[in-house]
Amino acid sequence: MHVSHPKRSRLLAAAALLLLIASCGGGGQGFKGPPAKPIPTAPAAGAVGDGRLAELLEWARASQALPAMTAVVLRQGQVAERGAVGLRSQGASVAVTTEDRWQVGSITKSMTAMLAALMVEEETIDWDTTPLEVWPELTNTIHQGFRSTTLRQLLSHTSGMERDVGYPGADDNAPGTTTQKRRAWVEKILARAPVNPTGVQQYSNSGFIVAGAMLETRAGAAWETLLTNRVFAPLGMTHSGFGEPATPGAVDQPYGHLSGSGGYDPKAPGSTNNIAPLAIGPAGIVHSTLDDMARYLAAHLEGERGTSGLLTTESFVTLHAPVSPGYALGWVDEPKLTPFDTRGNWHNGSNGWWYAQMWFVPTCDCAAFVATNGGGDRANAAVSALDKLLRDRIRASP
Repeated sequence: MHVSHPKRSRLLAAAALLLLIASCGGGGQGFKGPPAKPIPTAPAAGAVGDGRLAELLEWARASQALPAMTAVVLRQGQVAERGAVGLRSQGASVAVTTEDRWQVGSITKSMTAMLAALMVEEETIDWDTTPLEVWPELTNTIHQGFRSTTLRQLLSHTSGMERDVGYPGADDNAPGTTTQKRRAWVEKILARAPVNPTGVQQYSNSGFIVAGAMLETRAGAAWETLLTNRVFAPLGMTHSGFGEPATPGAVDQPYGHLSGSGGYDPKAPGSTNNIAPLAIGPAGIVHSTLDDMARYLAAHLEGERGTSGLLTTESFVTLHAPVSPGYALGWVDEPKLTPFDTRGNWHNGSNGWWYAQMWFVPTCDCAAFVATNGGGDRANAAVSALDKLLRDRIRASP
């Protein structure tokens, strides 16, 4: 098994809190690594179900020398194909499987928004609820610019909040529960001045930390518990969780990998080797399997196509409709998603060691999820190249 250089590990740990929080958005600040290699000529896309998905996955993985890649495609609300190629860790010869779990980064934001919609439906909270209404005790410390900020604005990146606010007290090794650390982090975030006027879009992990803490306080339970019991369990997502998927000291699930000049450096899980603090959870800490992500995407497809499920159809429409140009509630809104030339929703996510992307298009009743256990620009390039082929496969399928 690969062992990181001690000096390098200490430097990464010291930088992790700010840089990794900054990279949760998927487009990514921090830990970009070397530039992507030129993408080789793509193989023929073929058609869904032709048995060639593993070949396409391997082409995309090899194009950037990634440790592993995985993907699942949905059509008519069902899994049409899925696959996984490569290694769980670059330092161990254990192959990935289609049952493995993958860190999805900021795709988590759509899940936090879905939880919020459930709580709005039951009137535990409202889209226009403000942090000050949830925590009146902050009246003397909250910045004037956030006194009227709403849950809807926090979940649509229109609160004016800066992208990231570092807080050493949120580290997993700091005292207190994850919920307590998240709550303390919120006080730091809300005491700072906005960086934009309300209504101006500014991608903000900080906003989702605040939103998640608001849900916790109103429901009287941890965000992790709420998401597990209210979203994962009803959807049958029984193999989803939080943080790194592998057990410390084992290679029983994929490891995340940092993109460096020498290749991909595996990041073994463990309390002293964390990738991002668990307190950032509502902004991007979920891990999931292909089948669980397929169930999640199917629920959103069904909701958009008029079938109430976990939420009413009205709530699904609210989640997916843009609040500001291009961004809804935890989802990117695309008026003409290529190559379908019709509206779709998508999101990506990365914490620097993983990269994932998902999308769905209601009119074609199709969706896809792609992930890799590597980060940086090379991971972005490989996922984007494979995703294009998957879309072309769907278009070419009867």
